[in-house]
Parts: sequence; C-alpha cells; structure tokens
Amino acid sequence: MNLFATFKQSIELEQALSELESSYVKADQILVIYMDNEPQQVPLVGRTKDIHSNSFEAGMASATGSAVIGASIGFVLAWGPIIWGLIFVIIGFTIGYCIYYFLKKDKFHTLNPKKEAEILVIIQCTETLAHPIKEILWKYQALTVGQSS
Repeated sequence: MNLFATFKQSIELEQALSELESSYVKADQILVIYMDNEPQQVPLVGRTKDIHSNSFEAGMASATGSAVIGASIGFVLAWGPIIWGLIFVIIGFTIGYCIYYFLKKDKFHTLNPKKEAEILVIIQCTETLAHPIKEILWKYQALTVGQSS
C-alpha cells in the first residue's frame, strides 16, 4: 500500500518525516518529491515590477522636461535660468512621480504572489500501519493525504 501526502516546505514536514522514520517505516520506504512551480516570465530588460523605481523613472523624465521649460522661462524672470530650472525640476519630478504612482499603484498591488512550491511525500507501508501514519501526517499539517492499494 502507498500513502501520498502533500506539504508546503516547512519544519512540520521535517518533523513528520523524522517521526515516521523513527516509529513506523524505514527511510528507503519514503520518497520525497519537490514539485516545481510555473516558470516565471522574465521581465523586459531594464523594466522592474517595483512601483517606486518605475515612479522614479517617470519623475526623472518629467523633471528633465520641466527643467528645460523652467530654464527657458528663467531668462525673462528675475532669478535667472538656473534658479528657475531647479525650481521646475523639483516641481516636475514631484508631479511626474505622484501621477505615475497614483495611477499605477492599484495594478501593482493586485498582482498575485507566486505560489509556494509543494512537496509530495510517498510512503510505502502495510495496511495495518496506514491509519497511524495518516494520523502523523495530519498532525503535522499535511495539505492532502491519500492512499492506493
């Protein structure tokens, strides 16, 4: 008879395996299989999924354009092109950062986190040991437990 159980990677899995090995079955009667997750898609080069770095890029682009406008206007105004260019850099960065951040923050927060990998444990045992082994598996928080004859 074979028993099947799935676990998340945790200390409970290690405790269950050590208790099973010490009480009911030998180590060569237990097979542990690490299940792979869906492969992650690689983002485009230079693009991240962090909203703050993307907002910073948008703010810098807006600051650059604003600095040109501010310096151009500064030739006519009292403080000169350098001061007005710096003032417009700060204003442009703030506006660009805030607009991008507030428009995109909902999309970044609704992304599904990556699922944790599960581990499949296959235990070869006799019919008489099936019930106590199942109890140990449930005790240590197995996600699912099944059996085959």
